[in-house]
Amino acid sequence: MITPKIPNLDIQNVTNDVLLIHQKKTPFYFSCCDGLVILPRNGRNDLAIALDLNIEPNLIDEINRVYGPFSNYVCTHGHMDHMAHVYHWEDLGVKIHAPIPEDEYLLDLCNFYKGFRFNEDLDFSIIEKFANSNKYKPCSTVRSFNPGDALKLDDIIIETISFSGHSKGHTGFFLPYEKILHISCLGFDIPKSGIDGFGPWYGFNECSIAKYLEDINLAEKIFLQRAEFLTSSHAYIIKHPDTTPFTYMRRKIKDNQTKVDQALSTLKISRKEEINMDELLNLDIFFPKSKLQGFIVELYRFWESYIIEKHLKRSKYFQKDSHSNSS
Repeated sequence: MITPKIPNLDIQNVTNDVLLIHQKKTPFYFSCCDGLVILPRNGRNDLAIALDLNIEPNLIDEINRVYGPFSNYVCTHGHMDHMAHVYHWEDLGVKIHAPIPEDEYLLDLCNFYKGFRFNEDLDFSIIEKFANSNKYKPCSTVRSFNPGDALKLDDIIIETISFSGHSKGHTGFFLPYEKILHISCLGFDIPKSGIDGFGPWYGFNECSIAKYLEDINLAEKIFLQRAEFLTSSHAYIIKHPDTTPFTYMRRKIKDNQTKVDQALSTLKISRKEEINMDELLNLDIFFPKSKLQGFIVELYRFWESYIIEKHLKRSKYFQKDSHSNSS
């Protein structure tokens, strides 16, 4: 099929009737993510289906004009870049589906605030500013599913996969007929080959590096054994049997450990009792916080503290004191 030109969107065919769509310019740091559109096909789905395509409302309208109408929208998890604009799909009459427990985050910003435990360190006003900057609005009704459930939408089956190292509800999709594995925000985040990104993101208390590595192994197994294509929320399309995403994600986690270990060496920290998180955060190990301003600084300090904390537990400097690398 001929792919139409829509300003500010990059639209690629994964297969003849499944598209990967990317918003090029976004309004803020965590406003949008790439997603899939499953086009209608006789005997499978009468209307189009959107998978995790969180783009701005005016672009949703364009996608609906060209490929719609849509019957269902499936969200992978409740991070802001995956839920900010989902309400507008609902405005168009589309049924919204999201994984437990993060389905609640699409309904109320307070659920997002408490669910990710921002409330333990940050005032709600910071999250309100974050949400407003990303143009978040709540949905009215969300149909929940457990990660791991098989969703039957019309006559298409979508296998959901729990990748909970990133968040409790974080879910990947496998489309058996199309042989497409969508890993969402597992950590493959480069727009084209040869460019480096941040990699796996585990900046919340609930995240786990050990679980992340298990998730990467699981995704690789599914991809090599069952899939022809791999897509994700912030990267290009991968074709079987290219294992670049998995090598990349493992390397980024290893590199992050090296960064934290080097910071400990710089500060001459050799015992856990000597750790001062503020000193580590002031080194800007992962994010250029010294170059940021306003409420976003507090958010990045929050996220980076958890990333650092998880690597502290795995650091070679403290292995003698640790009985577990579970985080």
